[in-house]
Amino acid sequence: MDIFAPETWAAYDPDGLIALRLEQINRILPPDVKTILDAGCGNGVITNALHERYDVTGLDLSPAALEYVKAPKVIASVTAIPFPDASFDLVMCNEVLEHLSDADLAQAVTELKRCSARYLLVSVPNREQLETELVRCQDCGHIFHAYGHLQSFDLSRLDFLLGWQRIWGQTLGPRSRDFSPALLSFRQKVLQQWFKPDLPLACPNCRSRKFRLRKNLLTKAVNALGRLGRKTRPYWLMAMYATPSQRGDRSIGL
Repeated sequence: MDIFAPETWAAYDPDGLIALRLEQINRILPPDVKTILDAGCGNGVITNALHERYDVTGLDLSPAALEYVKAPKVIASVTAIPFPDASFDLVMCNEVLEHLSDADLAQAVTELKRCSARYLLVSVPNREQLETELVRCQDCGHIFHAYGHLQSFDLSRLDFLLGWQRIWGQTLGPRSRDFSPALLSFRQKVLQQWFKPDLPLACPNCRSRKFRLRKNLLTKAVNALGRLGRKTRPYWLMAMYATPSQRGDRSIGL
């Protein structure tokens, strides 16, 4: 996923799934929230909707994404947010943390917490099995996650990472099913079948747009068996945390 490519954002979220997260956000925003920073706002689907009722600022590293943002906006990284401490009642960060290296993740969490005066709202993929969406460049052989994900989260990891009192948490979205790790390894390493990207994508190593997509009767059989009997789970995990100054009986349900 190339966040700087205009074509990425021109056809982003064709199924309208971001609306599910927006619906949940609208339900749980605390009444004392007036100002919001949407850190890593992308093309502003959520930012623009909230801007109708809140003082919202969108922040993203991609100028191409920010072209769609109608609210006040700034080009910046979540690892270096250009605002003073406690600048916003609520800082939200949706579908960003999974893209960061360990070092950048730690820095981003520090920055998100620094800029929040009251609350921090985070959403990430829920217990994502990162290996299922690995692609392999047909030209140079480089293997990488189709959507640039480097981290997988569950609620306990988010709690530990953020370190503040969680006042709300929920899984939501379409259900997904993990793949048998043994069969997934066999499919990739022996059968040489990798994930098929469904978005404009270029290899970060050589910029090729050709990817290995081998398919035959054996790979189809492995694909059918790989998820057989495995439990489904909602795709997203969303949680809200209160700053230390907000601690107390502020739970809004789990």
